[in-house]
Amino acid sequence: MRVWLERLSEWFVIAAGAALVLMMLHVTADVIGKYVFIAPIPGTAEVVASYYMIATVFLPLAYIEVQRRPIVVELFYDRLPAPLRPPLDLLGTAASVAFYGFLAWQSVFIALNAYEIGEIVEGAWQVIVWPSRFLLPLGLVLACLVLIVRFVTDLVDPPHRRPMLASTGKTI
Repeated sequence: MRVWLERLSEWFVIAAGAALVLMMLHVTADVIGKYVFIAPIPGTAEVVASYYMIATVFLPLAYIEVQRRPIVVELFYDRLPAPLRPPLDLLGTAASVAFYGFLAWQSVFIALNAYEIGEIVEGAWQVIVWPSRFLLPLGLVLACLVLIVRFVTDLVDPPHRRPMLASTGKTI
């Protein structure tokens, strides 16, 4: 299951990267259209805010957790004795599961409601946005699954007891 989650998180981060590139191209084309041809692309702001940004932010969450590279504040952590760090790591992982899980749970209801009402955004152009509402729970649920697997793995075989890779200095 761990390998499957890692591969899926890689696909999600590729999709997020593609959304970022598409956003860049779309906005660039809109700016060129607006200032060179005096004809901006209708609905650019709505598509950027409702699709590209959501995909760019929420789809890579699981990959960030697979890589163990979330944003952390190590102000006191580095000063703690080594034996206290593994329990704090487990506590942090459990808190992240709870936080992501709550957000995923709430976002599922929001996505289903958006689907039921056929949510659109009115601006210069009508943009159907209900499909993008499902990107949040997808990214959050995958991040939760990755964190649950990490929690169980770290509980059974703590990272500080695993052998180090000689070339990188990282635990396996």
